[in-house]
Amino acid sequence: MSELRYDALHRRWVIITTERNHRPREFYPHREQVWSDDECPFCPGRENQTPNEIVAVRPDGSKPNSPDWRIRVTQKKLPALDTCEITWKPGAEGFYELLPGFGVHEIIIEGPDHNMSMHEFPPDLIFDVLDMYRNRLAFHIENLNLKYTLIFKNHGSTTGVSLAHPHSQVIGSPITPRSMRIELMSTLRYYAETGNCMICDMIERERREDKRLIYDDGTIVVFNSFAARFPYEFIIAPVQHSAYYFREDDKTLHCLAAAMRNILQLLKTTLNDPPFNYMVHSGPNTEAAPIFPGYWKTLENDFHWHIEIIPQIVQTAGFEWGGGLPINPVSPEDAVSFLKNYQT
Repeated sequence: MSELRYDALHRRWVIITTERNHRPREFYPHREQVWSDDECPFCPGRENQTPNEIVAVRPDGSKPNSPDWRIRVTQKKLPALDTCEITWKPGAEGFYELLPGFGVHEIIIEGPDHNMSMHEFPPDLIFDVLDMYRNRLAFHIENLNLKYTLIFKNHGSTTGVSLAHPHSQVIGSPITPRSMRIELMSTLRYYAETGNCMICDMIERERREDKRLIYDDGTIVVFNSFAARFPYEFIIAPVQHSAYYFREDDKTLHCLAAAMRNILQLLKTTLNDPPFNYMVHSGPNTEAAPIFPGYWKTLENDFHWHIEIIPQIVQTAGFEWGGGLPINPVSPEDAVSFLKNYQT
């Protein structure tokens, strides 16, 4: 029979339809066309086609907006949220509320090679990307106009990518996005009830049961969520409790780089380089308005930063959209069992 599983972190039910017994190769996505680098604005030599760089990893003496760079950060050309001056105030008509579209939207260009995917990056380049994540989160946490900053990566044309050159995005907003708000409230409630961090307890259980755990080097663990919405959906988290990604040291980021490379290479090998999204879930800016005294007083203990990787290999249909109840045709245990056969 199928199973209904509850995801306590995200407060949602998921249907695991194990009897369908889909094999991984049944999920191979349609291969999109290879995008040319002939006109890519992210490639070296075309720096004038992007907004001025905000920060970059480049050799000493190299000038900003010149081709000699390793990692480059610019504002998105058509941002979802903008840092422009707010000229009007929030408003509301009953339950219709309006806020100015204030925020930040940045692009992190991940290396000069247009055709290299992250699983092909040398370890030091992955570290530089993750280090830049740390840089941007540390920078934006100081902006009291931003309640939450999310870093995410889209890979493959079906995930929302408009340019093939490897890059991530940073969006900082004056509100806490719904999915993060649910996570924060779930972990807060769990801590209030048990005195423990929910994700720390998840890690302890996954390591003990070893049914959904795919990677563990003692510093970073990767496991398939007990109630995963999608096949081969993974959570990557540090073993040592920490609420904020930007506080991690170089050692942890080097371990994270190795874990990311391992998992992305595994997905590429077993699922034919599927489209995927990943998101970095770090703690919110508790000093940004509005401030509710005492509301986040346990956040340092109850929230645990993590990364969620979601391969886009199944389509969301009417029942999932209408009922808000995802159907996952591969059990997390079967997914991990299959992938372990390909680990080196």
